[in-house]
Amino acid sequence: MASNVFGIPITNQTLEAMPKYQGKEITATDRAYEALLMKNADDKDVNARKFVESLKPKYSVVVVTTACLIYNATGNRLTYVGSHDWQGHIGDSPYPLVLENGQWGAFLHVQSIPSFTGSIGATIYRGQDENGDASDWMLAWYNPWDRALDHNRVCTEIRVADHCKGIDWSSIYDNKLSKFDQYSNETWNGCYSSVITGYSDVIDVNTANRICPIFEGIMTLKNAWIQ
Repeated sequence: MASNVFGIPITNQTLEAMPKYQGKEITATDRAYEALLMKNADDKDVNARKFVESLKPKYSVVVVTTACLIYNATGNRLTYVGSHDWQGHIGDSPYPLVLENGQWGAFLHVQSIPSFTGSIGATIYRGQDENGDASDWMLAWYNPWDRALDHNRVCTEIRVADHCKGIDWSSIYDNKLSKFDQYSNETWNGCYSSVITGYSDVIDVNTANRICPIFEGIMTLKNAWIQ
């Protein structure tokens, strides 16, 4: 397991040990539902957050950073297929290549120096819908340089696999990311995603680092979310 991936995968074997699944045919929705219930099990969410926050001190106090935490509750494996940077770039820890069901991924997105810009980017993961057909989840964050004039935003989009190859990133930015607020969700073809962020200009007096906002994205199935 990669150093920036946290949690024990939630599989059929996990569910078979639960009384309520005895003698039942286990589906992707079942696995997704249990992954949502166990989102914070064994402090995996805490460990993911501690990891990404440990990356911040490597950068100057004035550098805009976004602590990104993403969670797989789709019932199946998610695989990294791409990313896009409008402003900034991925930090020292790469995008997690694989997230099994029930796992958190953590990474830091940082401002490009010396430009006076923010941390604005997106990542895309491929998984499966309830029928086993491939789908792509896009999660995007907007963490501007000047928060006196602007504020943090997020957006998410789910489409058929390989949709990102022809995606109009300018349109995503102009019509969604730069206009949305601090929470966004998407339902498509039985898939569901939600993204949320905070924002902060506070300087930590102990470390002299700006407290960077957290971006959290959850990828799952619609019928697991509403059970």
